[in-house]
Amino acid sequence: MNQAAMPADDIAPSGVSVSGFSRDVLRAIGAPETASNMQAMSAWVKSEGTKATFNPLATCRAAPGASDMNSVGVKNFVSYEQGVHTTVGAIQNGLYQKVITALRRGDDAYAVADAIEASPWGTGGLVRSVLRSRGVSEKSS
Repeated sequence: MNQAAMPADDIAPSGVSVSGFSRDVLRAIGAPETASNMQAMSAWVKSEGTKATFNPLATCRAAPGASDMNSVGVKNFVSYEQGVHTTVGAIQNGLYQKVITALRRGDDAYAVADAIEASPWGTGGLVRSVLRSRGVSEKSS
């Protein structure tokens, strides 16, 4: 997709389309492209705020040819495809099952945010904060 034709707010600091990356990750993990999931993924990307090349969720997972972007080990990937593939591999490594479950349900951006916060990903409560700042309503219980 031609990123020059994208709205400025759809381009992550890492240079990728937030919506495109989100759709590709959701598809790869078997989660639906719902409004809630797109809100959650966009908030997750915003929370990370990384300029790591092709790595808007700031994974530290190694990949061939990838380089360290920072001292924590967040990677710069060599291609968009590698970034999606490696991010999906990180999400599916066994430590993020609650994140996957919430995304596969696809009906509650805050459930995704809470699963990310409870995981070892490192984003903490920032996804929830971004959702609130964007006026996303919490699902009634």
